[in-house]
Amino acid sequence: MTHKIFMAVIILVAVMALSGCALASEASVAVNDFAFNAGKIIMTNSDGGNFFFSPYSIISAFGMAYAGAKGDTAKEIESALGVNQGIHDSLGGLTRDLDGSGYVSSANRVWVKSGLKLRKDYTDILRLNYDSRVKQLDMKHKTEESRQEINDWVSMKTHDRIQNLLQSLDPETRMVITNAVYFSAEWANKFRKSATTPEKFDTGEGNYVEVPMMKQRRDYRYCELDGIKAVMLPYKGHRLSMVAVLPPKENPDALKYVDAAMLEQWRDAMTVHDVDLWLPKFRTEKRYDLKSVFEALGVRLAFTNEADFSGMTSDEPLKADGVIHQTFIQVDEERTEAAAATAIPMMLGSAMPMKKPFAVFHADRPFMYFIVDNESGAVLFMGYQSFKD
Repeated sequence: MTHKIFMAVIILVAVMALSGCALASEASVAVNDFAFNAGKIIMTNSDGGNFFFSPYSIISAFGMAYAGAKGDTAKEIESALGVNQGIHDSLGGLTRDLDGSGYVSSANRVWVKSGLKLRKDYTDILRLNYDSRVKQLDMKHKTEESRQEINDWVSMKTHDRIQNLLQSLDPETRMVITNAVYFSAEWANKFRKSATTPEKFDTGEGNYVEVPMMKQRRDYRYCELDGIKAVMLPYKGHRLSMVAVLPPKENPDALKYVDAAMLEQWRDAMTVHDVDLWLPKFRTEKRYDLKSVFEALGVRLAFTNEADFSGMTSDEPLKADGVIHQTFIQVDEERTEAAAATAIPMMLGSAMPMKKPFAVFHADRPFMYFIVDNESGAVLFMGYQSFKD
Protein backbone atom coordinates (compact mmCIF):
# COMPACT_ATOMS: atom_id res chain seq x y z
CA MET A 1 0.00 0.00 0.00
CA THR A 2 1.35 3.41 -0.87
CA HIS A 3 2.07 6.17 1.58
CA LYS A 4 -1.23 7.79 0.59
CA ILE A 5 -3.09 5.06 2.45
CA PHE A 6 -1.18 5.47 5.70
CA MET A 7 -2.28 9.02 6.23
CA ALA A 8 -2.99 10.98 9.37
CA VAL A 9 -2.51 14.68 9.81
CA ILE A 10 -2.24 16.63 13.06
CA ILE A 11 -3.08 20.24 13.02
CA LEU A 12 -2.85 22.26 16.16
CA VAL A 13 -4.57 25.61 15.55
CA ALA A 14 -3.55 28.77 17.34
CA VAL A 15 -5.58 30.17 20.22
CA MET A 16 -6.55 33.79 19.59
CA ALA A 17 -8.46 36.31 21.67
CA LEU A 18 -11.19 38.12 19.76
CA SER A 19 -9.12 41.30 19.72
CA GLY A 20 -6.30 39.46 17.95
CA CYS A 21 -8.25 37.59 15.28
CA ALA A 22 -8.01 40.22 12.57
CA LEU A 23 -4.31 40.80 13.22
CA ALA A 24 -3.49 37.11 13.12
CA SER A 25 -5.56 36.27 10.04
CA GLU A 26 -2.66 36.75 7.62
CA ALA A 27 -0.49 34.47 9.74
CA SER A 28 -3.28 31.89 9.91
CA VAL A 29 -3.59 31.80 6.13
CA ALA A 30 0.17 31.58 5.63
CA VAL A 31 0.58 28.81 8.21
CA ASN A 32 -2.38 26.83 6.85
CA ASP A 33 -1.21 27.08 3.25
CA PHE A 34 2.28 25.98 4.22
CA ALA A 35 0.85 23.13 6.32
CA PHE A 36 -0.93 21.47 3.43
CA ASN A 37 1.63 22.30 0.74
CA ALA A 38 4.55 21.06 2.84
CA GLY A 39 2.49 18.20 4.23
CA LYS A 40 2.05 16.67 0.78
CA ILE A 41 5.81 16.73 0.23
CA ILE A 42 6.59 15.31 3.66
CA MET A 43 3.95 12.61 3.21
CA THR A 44 5.51 11.58 -0.08
CA ASN A 45 8.95 11.42 1.52
CA SER A 46 7.65 9.45 4.52
CA ASP A 47 6.82 6.44 2.29
CA GLY A 48 3.97 5.20 4.42
CA GLY A 49 5.50 5.89 7.82
CA ASN A 50 4.29 8.27 10.48
CA PHE A 51 5.04 11.94 10.13
CA PHE A 52 4.51 14.86 12.43
CA PHE A 53 5.59 18.48 12.04
CA SER A 54 4.69 21.97 13.18
CA PRO A 55 3.88 24.40 10.36
CA TYR A 56 3.52 27.17 12.92
CA SER A 57 7.01 26.62 14.33
CA ILE A 58 8.54 26.45 10.85
CA ILE A 59 6.80 29.60 9.61
CA SER A 60 7.77 31.44 12.79
CA ALA A 61 11.44 30.59 12.32
CA PHE A 62 11.40 31.24 8.57
CA GLY A 63 9.52 34.49 9.19
CA MET A 64 12.53 35.73 11.14
CA ALA A 65 14.76 34.77 8.22
CA TYR A 66 12.40 36.47 5.76
CA ALA A 67 12.55 39.66 7.84
CA GLY A 68 16.19 39.99 6.79
CA ALA A 69 15.79 38.88 3.16
CA LYS A 70 16.10 41.34 0.29
CA GLY A 71 15.80 41.36 -3.50
CA ASP A 72 15.07 38.12 -5.34
CA THR A 73 15.56 36.09 -2.15
CA ALA A 74 12.66 37.92 -0.52
CA LYS A 75 10.55 37.61 -3.69
CA GLU A 76 11.02 33.83 -3.76
CA ILE A 77 9.91 33.53 -0.15
CA GLU A 78 6.91 35.78 -0.76
CA SER A 79 5.85 33.79 -3.81
CA ALA A 80 6.38 30.36 -2.25
CA LEU A 81 4.76 31.10 1.11
CA GLY A 82 2.21 33.71 0.02
CA VAL A 83 3.44 36.32 2.50
CA ASN A 84 4.47 39.96 2.56
CA GLN A 85 6.04 42.19 5.19
CA GLY A 86 2.72 42.28 7.04
CA ILE A 87 3.33 38.71 8.15
CA HIS A 88 5.61 39.91 10.95
CA ASP A 89 2.88 41.91 12.72
CA SER A 90 0.43 39.10 12.15
CA LEU A 91 2.71 36.39 13.53
CA GLY A 92 3.45 38.64 16.48
CA GLY A 93 -0.25 38.92 17.27
CA LEU A 94 -0.73 35.19 16.88
CA THR A 95 2.19 34.38 19.17
CA ARG A 96 0.96 36.75 21.88
CA ASP A 97 -2.49 35.16 21.75
CA LEU A 98 -0.99 31.68 21.93
CA ASP A 99 1.06 32.56 24.97
CA GLY A 100 -2.11 33.83 26.66
CA SER A 101 -4.10 30.69 25.95
CA GLY A 102 -2.85 28.62 28.85
CA TYR A 103 -2.34 25.61 26.55
CA VAL A 104 0.27 26.74 24.04
CA SER A 105 3.59 28.49 24.55
CA SER A 106 5.91 29.67 21.81
CA ALA A 107 9.37 31.22 22.02
CA ASN A 108 11.90 32.63 19.56
CA ARG A 109 15.61 33.31 19.91
CA VAL A 110 18.35 34.37 17.48
CA TRP A 111 21.94 33.38 18.23
CA VAL A 112 24.83 35.15 16.47
CA LYS A 113 28.58 34.66 16.44
CA SER A 114 30.58 36.99 18.64
CA GLY A 115 31.23 40.29 16.93
CA LEU A 116 28.56 40.04 14.21
CA LYS A 117 26.53 43.23 14.23
CA LEU A 118 22.90 43.01 13.15
CA ARG A 119 20.99 45.92 11.62
CA LYS A 120 18.83 47.84 14.09
CA ASP A 121 15.74 47.68 11.88
CA TYR A 122 16.13 43.89 11.78
CA THR A 123 16.56 43.51 15.55
CA ASP A 124 13.55 45.82 16.02
CA ILE A 125 11.39 43.37 14.03
CA LEU A 126 12.74 40.47 16.05
CA ARG A 127 12.00 42.23 19.32
CA LEU A 128 8.61 43.76 18.50
CA ASN A 129 7.03 41.01 16.38
CA TYR A 130 8.78 37.84 17.51
CA ASP A 131 9.62 38.74 21.11
CA SER A 132 13.09 37.44 20.27
CA ARG A 133 16.28 38.33 22.03
CA VAL A 134 19.58 38.23 20.18
CA LYS A 135 22.42 36.52 22.01
CA GLN A 136 26.05 36.41 20.95
CA LEU A 137 27.97 33.13 21.24
CA ASP A 138 31.60 32.32 20.51
CA MET A 139 30.60 29.74 17.90
CA LYS A 140 34.07 29.63 16.34
CA HIS A 141 36.17 28.95 19.42
CA LYS A 142 33.52 27.49 21.76
CA THR A 143 31.51 25.56 19.21
CA GLU A 144 30.36 22.70 21.42
CA GLU A 145 29.45 25.02 24.30
CA SER A 146 27.44 27.16 21.88
CA ARG A 147 25.61 24.14 20.48
CA GLN A 148 24.78 22.93 23.97
CA GLU A 149 23.46 26.35 25.06
CA ILE A 150 21.10 26.49 22.08
CA ASN A 151 19.94 22.93 22.72
CA ASP A 152 19.43 23.61 26.44
CA TRP A 153 17.23 26.62 25.60
CA VAL A 154 15.10 24.53 23.22
CA SER A 155 14.80 21.75 25.78
CA MET A 156 13.69 24.18 28.48
CA LYS A 157 11.08 25.82 26.23
CA THR A 158 9.61 22.44 25.22
CA HIS A 159 9.56 20.94 28.73
CA ASP A 160 12.40 18.58 27.78
CA ARG A 161 10.41 17.04 24.93
CA ILE A 162 12.80 18.32 22.23
CA GLN A 163 16.42 17.56 23.03
CA ASN A 164 19.59 17.77 20.95
CA LEU A 165 17.94 19.80 18.18
CA LEU A 166 21.37 20.76 16.84
CA GLN A 167 23.30 17.51 16.59
CA SER A 168 26.31 19.43 15.32
CA LEU A 169 27.36 23.03 14.82
CA ASP A 170 29.80 24.24 12.19
CA PRO A 171 32.44 26.57 13.72
CA GLU A 172 31.85 28.88 10.74
CA THR A 173 28.16 29.35 11.59
CA ARG A 174 27.27 33.04 11.69
CA MET A 175 23.74 32.83 13.11
CA VAL A 176 21.12 30.31 14.26
CA ILE A 177 17.43 31.27 14.18
CA THR A 178 15.29 29.18 16.54
CA ASN A 179 11.64 28.70 17.45
CA ALA A 180 10.18 26.35 20.07
CA VAL A 181 6.50 25.59 20.64
CA TYR A 182 4.82 23.46 23.31
CA PHE A 183 1.19 22.33 23.71
CA SER A 184 -0.49 20.40 26.49
CA ALA A 185 -4.22 20.05 27.17
CA GLU A 186 -6.52 17.58 28.87
CA TRP A 187 -9.52 16.17 27.05
CA ALA A 188 -12.83 17.75 28.02
CA ASN A 189 -14.10 14.17 28.17
CA LYS A 190 -11.30 11.94 29.37
CA PHE A 191 -11.18 8.31 28.31
CA ARG A 192 -11.40 5.68 31.03
CA LYS A 193 -8.15 3.74 31.14
CA SER A 194 -10.07 0.57 31.99
CA ALA A 195 -11.90 0.90 28.65
CA THR A 196 -8.67 0.86 26.63
CA THR A 197 -8.18 -2.55 25.01
CA PRO A 198 -5.93 -4.01 22.31
CA GLU A 199 -7.47 -3.84 18.83
CA LYS A 200 -6.28 -4.59 15.33
CA PHE A 201 -5.29 -1.54 13.26
CA ASP A 202 -5.47 -2.06 9.48
CA THR A 203 -2.26 -0.72 7.92
CA GLY A 204 -3.25 -1.83 4.43
CA GLU A 205 -2.45 -4.68 2.03
CA GLY A 206 -3.94 -7.17 4.48
CA ASN A 207 -1.52 -6.19 7.24
CA TYR A 208 -2.59 -5.49 10.82
CA VAL A 209 -0.88 -4.35 13.99
CA GLU A 210 -2.27 -4.50 17.51
CA VAL A 211 -2.61 -1.09 19.17
CA PRO A 212 -4.04 0.16 22.50
CA MET A 213 -7.43 1.56 21.50
CA MET A 214 -9.16 4.15 23.71
CA LYS A 215 -12.95 3.82 23.68
CA GLN A 216 -15.97 5.82 24.79
CA ARG A 217 -19.53 6.61 23.74
CA ARG A 218 -20.85 10.14 24.22
CA ASP A 219 -22.10 13.25 22.42
CA TYR A 220 -19.66 14.78 19.94
CA ARG A 221 -19.93 17.04 16.91
CA TYR A 222 -19.74 14.78 13.86
CA CYS A 223 -20.36 14.71 10.12
CA GLU A 224 -19.99 12.39 7.15
CA LEU A 225 -19.39 13.90 3.69
CA ASP A 226 -18.69 11.80 0.60
CA GLY A 227 -18.03 8.78 2.79
CA ILE A 228 -15.44 10.60 4.91
CA LYS A 229 -16.23 10.70 8.63
CA ALA A 230 -15.11 13.58 10.87
CA VAL A 231 -15.51 13.99 14.62
CA MET A 232 -14.51 16.90 16.90
CA LEU A 233 -13.08 16.08 20.33
CA PRO A 234 -12.81 19.18 22.55
CA TYR A 235 -10.05 19.79 25.05
CA LYS A 236 -10.68 21.15 28.52
CA GLY A 237 -11.88 24.74 28.24
CA HIS A 238 -13.36 24.04 24.78
CA ARG A 239 -11.11 26.56 23.03
CA LEU A 240 -9.21 23.85 21.19
CA SER A 241 -10.35 20.54 19.75
CA MET A 242 -9.00 17.57 17.89
CA VAL A 243 -10.80 16.86 14.64
CA ALA A 244 -10.29 13.24 13.58
CA VAL A 245 -11.07 12.36 9.96
CA LEU A 246 -11.54 8.77 8.78
CA PRO A 247 -11.67 7.67 5.11
CA PRO A 248 -13.98 4.91 3.83
CA LYS A 249 -12.55 1.39 4.19
CA GLU A 250 -12.96 0.82 0.47
CA ASN A 251 -11.29 4.10 -0.49
CA PRO A 252 -8.41 5.05 1.83
CA ASP A 253 -7.06 7.38 -0.88
CA ALA A 254 -10.07 9.65 -0.31
CA LEU A 255 -7.85 11.74 1.98
CA LYS A 256 -5.26 12.31 -0.74
CA TYR A 257 -6.40 15.82 -1.61
CA VAL A 258 -7.31 17.10 1.83
CA ASP A 259 -6.75 20.83 2.23
CA ALA A 260 -7.67 23.71 4.55
CA ALA A 261 -10.97 24.32 2.76
CA MET A 262 -12.03 20.71 3.37
CA LEU A 263 -11.21 21.03 7.06
CA GLU A 264 -13.47 24.09 7.25
CA GLN A 265 -16.19 22.24 5.33
CA TRP A 266 -16.13 19.39 7.81
CA ARG A 267 -16.23 21.74 10.77
CA ASP A 268 -19.17 23.69 9.32
CA ALA A 269 -21.14 20.52 8.57
CA MET A 270 -20.80 18.99 12.03
CA THR A 271 -23.82 18.45 14.28
CA VAL A 272 -24.08 16.70 17.63
CA HIS A 273 -24.26 12.90 17.40
CA ASP A 274 -24.18 10.07 19.91
CA VAL A 275 -20.77 8.73 18.85
CA ASP A 276 -19.28 5.29 19.49
CA LEU A 277 -15.65 6.40 19.42
CA TRP A 278 -12.41 4.46 19.08
CA LEU A 279 -9.12 6.37 19.08
CA PRO A 280 -5.66 4.79 19.40
CA LYS A 281 -3.07 5.87 21.93
CA PHE A 282 0.23 6.78 20.34
CA ARG A 283 3.51 8.60 20.69
CA THR A 284 5.57 9.93 17.79
CA GLU A 285 8.94 11.67 17.62
CA LYS A 286 10.35 12.92 14.31
CA ARG A 287 13.29 14.89 12.96
CA TYR A 288 13.64 16.53 9.54
CA ASP A 289 15.89 18.75 7.47
CA LEU A 290 13.29 20.68 5.48
CA LYS A 291 15.64 22.32 2.99
CA SER A 292 14.31 20.10 0.19
CA VAL A 293 10.72 20.97 1.16
CA PHE A 294 11.37 24.69 0.85
CA GLU A 295 13.23 24.15 -2.42
CA ALA A 296 10.27 22.16 -3.77
CA LEU A 297 7.99 25.05 -2.83
CA GLY A 298 10.22 27.49 -4.72
CA VAL A 299 12.55 28.87 -2.03
CA ARG A 300 15.95 28.18 -3.62
CA LEU A 301 18.14 31.29 -3.54
CA ALA A 302 18.04 31.41 0.27
CA PHE A 303 20.23 28.27 0.41
CA THR A 304 22.80 29.37 -2.19
CA ASN A 305 25.69 31.80 -2.40
CA GLU A 306 23.33 34.10 -4.30
CA ALA A 307 21.16 34.53 -1.19
CA ASP A 308 20.46 38.11 -0.14
CA PHE A 309 19.98 38.46 3.59
CA SER A 310 21.50 41.92 3.67
CA GLY A 311 18.58 43.08 5.78
CA MET A 312 20.14 41.20 8.70
CA THR A 313 23.68 42.55 8.63
CA SER A 314 26.10 44.44 6.42
CA ASP A 315 29.11 42.72 7.98
CA GLU A 316 29.00 39.54 5.87
CA PRO A 317 26.84 37.90 3.19
CA LEU A 318 24.71 35.12 4.68
CA LYS A 319 22.83 32.09 3.38
CA ALA A 320 20.57 29.53 5.06
CA ASP A 321 22.24 26.18 5.65
CA GLY A 322 19.10 24.10 6.13
CA VAL A 323 15.90 24.09 8.16
CA ILE A 324 16.17 21.62 11.05
CA HIS A 325 12.87 20.56 12.59
CA GLN A 326 12.21 18.16 15.48
CA THR A 327 8.85 17.18 16.94
CA PHE A 328 7.09 15.15 19.65
CA ILE A 329 3.45 14.17 20.26
CA GLN A 330 1.76 11.88 22.76
CA VAL A 331 -1.97 11.08 22.85
CA ASP A 332 -3.43 9.12 25.77
CA GLU A 333 -6.62 8.80 27.84
CA GLU A 334 -6.11 12.07 29.70
CA ARG A 335 -4.46 14.55 27.35
CA THR A 336 -2.53 15.46 24.24
CA GLU A 337 1.01 16.78 24.61
CA ALA A 338 3.00 18.09 21.65
CA ALA A 339 6.21 20.01 21.10
CA ALA A 340 8.29 21.17 18.17
CA ALA A 341 11.41 23.19 17.52
CA THR A 342 12.93 24.67 14.38
CA ALA A 343 16.47 25.90 13.75
CA ILE A 344 17.81 27.70 10.68
CA PRO A 345 21.62 27.90 10.72
CA MET A 346 22.92 30.87 8.72
CA MET A 347 26.32 30.48 7.10
CA LEU A 348 28.68 32.69 5.13
CA GLY A 349 27.46 32.79 1.52
CA SER A 350 28.23 34.70 -0.95
CA ALA A 351 -27.27 25.28 16.21
CA MET A 352 -27.75 21.62 17.43
CA PRO A 353 -30.70 19.22 16.64
CA MET A 354 -32.98 18.11 19.48
CA LYS A 355 -32.66 14.44 18.51
CA LYS A 356 -29.11 13.24 18.27
CA PRO A 357 -28.40 10.70 15.52
CA PHE A 358 -26.10 7.79 16.24
CA ALA A 359 -22.69 7.43 14.62
CA VAL A 360 -19.82 4.95 14.73
CA PHE A 361 -16.25 6.26 14.49
CA HIS A 362 -13.70 3.47 14.88
CA ALA A 363 -10.22 4.70 14.01
CA ASP A 364 -8.91 1.20 13.37
CA ARG A 365 -7.22 2.12 10.09
CA PRO A 366 -5.17 5.13 8.89
CA PHE A 367 -7.06 8.31 9.64
CA MET A 368 -6.61 12.05 9.69
CA TYR A 369 -6.86 14.16 12.80
CA PHE A 370 -6.61 17.83 13.61
CA ILE A 371 -6.27 19.83 16.81
CA VAL A 372 -8.11 23.09 16.19
CA ASP A 373 -8.95 26.34 17.86
CA ASN A 374 -12.65 26.91 17.44
CA GLU A 375 -12.14 30.61 16.68
CA SER A 376 -9.16 30.94 14.31
CA GLY A 377 -7.76 28.31 11.97
CA ALA A 378 -3.95 28.72 12.05
CA VAL A 379 -2.10 25.42 11.78
CA LEU A 380 0.43 24.78 14.53
CA PHE A 381 1.12 21.06 14.19
CA MET A 382 0.60 18.68 11.30
CA GLY A 383 1.40 15.00 11.49
CA TYR A 384 0.94 11.49 10.15
CA GLN A 385 0.25 8.42 12.30
CA SER A 386 0.05 5.04 10.57
CA PHE A 387 1.71 2.70 13.10
CA LYS A 388 4.16 1.92 10.31
CA ASP A 389 7.65 3.28 10.87
